Parts: sequence; C-alpha cells; structure tokens
Amino acid sequence: MKAIIRKELADHFSSTRFLIIVSLIFMISFLGAHLASQGIREALKVGGHEYLAGRVFLMIFTASGGFFPLTVFLALFGPLLGLVLGFDAINRERSQGTLSKILSQPIYRDEVILGKYLAGLITVAITLSALMILLGALGLIGAGVIPTAEEGLRLFGFWLLTMVYIGFWLGLAIVFSIIFRSVATSALASAALWIMIAFFLPVLGQAVAQVVTPAVDAQRPTYRELADRHLVNQLVAKVSPTGLYNQAAQVLLDPTNRGGSQAFQMAVSSRVNQLLLSHFRGGLSLGQSLALMTPEFLILAGFTLATFIASFLTFVRQEVRSI
Repeated sequence: MKAIIRKELADHFSSTRFLIIVSLIFMISFLGAHLASQGIREALKVGGHEYLAGRVFLMIFTASGGFFPLTVFLALFGPLLGLVLGFDAINRERSQGTLSKILSQPIYRDEVILGKYLAGLITVAITLSALMILLGALGLIGAGVIPTAEEGLRLFGFWLLTMVYIGFWLGLAIVFSIIFRSVATSALASAALWIMIAFFLPVLGQAVAQVVTPAVDAQRPTYRELADRHLVNQLVAKVSPTGLYNQAAQVLLDPTNRGGSQAFQMAVSSRVNQLLLSHFRGGLSLGQSLALMTPEFLILAGFTLATFIASFLTFVRQEVRSI
C-alpha cells in the first residue's frame, strides 16, 4: 500500500489538471483574502475594536470584501479538487491495462483502493495546508493582525472540517470511477452530482420552505413566517453536504454565530427583540461553537464514511476477470 500511495502522490502532483485546479483555487482565494484584509484594515481604522475582538484574523476567511468569502468559495468549488483526484482512480488503470498487472502481484485489492483513497486525502491535506498558511501570511501582511490561540484552534478545526468535506467528494468520485468503465462517463456523473448538490439543492430548499410555510401576505411576510421558512430551509440543508459544511464552517469561524443566527437576526426590527439581541452580543467560546457544529460535522463525516465504504466494498467484491 505504501508503494501505491507513493505512486499516486507522484501522479497527482505531476498532473496538469491538478495543477490547473489548484492554481485557480489559490488565485481566487488570494484575491478574496486581499479584498477582505483591506476591508478589515478600514474597519479597524473606523473603530469597533471591542466588537471585532477575538475574530479579526478569522474575518480574513469569512469576510467577503466584495468577493466570495473563503468558506463559501470552498463550499462551492472545493469539491472540484476531490473530484479531479478521484474520477479516474480505477477506470484509468483499467483503460491502460495496468490494474490487472498490479493485482497479479502480491497486492490485495483492499490495499489498492485504500492506497488510492489515502493518497488523495494526503494530496488534499497538503494543498489545503499550503493554502491556509499562505492566506494567513497574507492576512498578517495586509491586515496587520496576529491570530490568538483560540483563533488558531478554530482554523485547525476548519481545516479538519474541510478535509472531511472534500473527502466526501473524493470518495464519491472513486465510486463513479469503479462503476463506470469510461473515464468521460465518471467525470460527467461526478460533475452533474456536484452541480445538483452545490447549486440546485439550495434553490430546492427555498422552494420547499415557501410551499410548506406559505405567507398570508406574500409581499410582507411576518417574522414568524420568515423564521418557519428558515427552519424548513435548514432542515433541507441537512441532506446536503454543502449545506452541512456551510453551517458548520460559519459557526466555527464566527464566534458571534449561534447556528440559527439568520432567523435570530430577523428580530432586529422589533424594539423588544433589539433589547434581547443586545443581551447576546458577546462571542461564543470555542467549546460552545464546537458543541453547536457537532451535529453537522457528524452527519457530514457519516456521508464521507459512507462514500468510502461504498467504494471499498464495490471494488473488493468485483470479479477479478471483470477488473
């Protein structure tokens, strides 16, 4: 298995498509972090140090700055990294005639599939670590802020969460590479499922929320109706890995986020609720944020484990002659 991991790592880091995808991710992330750091610097000049205390450095990864925040960008386009690494993991070996040669050696099929999956995870870990370190350095230079110990732990948790999220798409792509013998078919199936989950499922959630909780006055829905819609939308997002990742990342990287904060912020227009909101302006501790994001993280980890088990069982149960 170690030989397979070394071989796969060499193939990944010398692959042209991998270098292109990583270059695009790095360039767009750098642009978003640069714009976010400029916005943070301007905000610190104006004031609000007490409100931003404990999360200034994290805002490099969460602030938009007129562009995608890093969390939203990785939620939408981070899956491409996992799909690129896995959509031809098995059928490429079949088409080249090397899979049967590998299995004719004293190498078991479980070692082959484990080696390919672990090599993909190691590649994702190296890429993601380099990206976050470089973005952190850019934030130090651009915004002039130094991360606290708690912010460092939150970023490590975000790194682990992103690893689990991209690992789901890696396992899904490997499943398609086992099922379909054509590389083009597995690539199209992976891309179609990514587009449906990342872009169409949120729209479906909003449509379901409007049908389940119709408003008496469509032009002026009440706070109760908006809160009910938001709850239904959040429940629909529980079946989407992208929705789970978004919810967990926002809670982890924003100490002021309390899970259902969007529905909670709808109460600002009321004076009574304004008083309630002023009572909760303090940020959450790391332990409280971890407690809030644990359900989403566990469901996402379950999805990732399911895709890996599906790829493992599908590959090891295939007939040798069909391989």
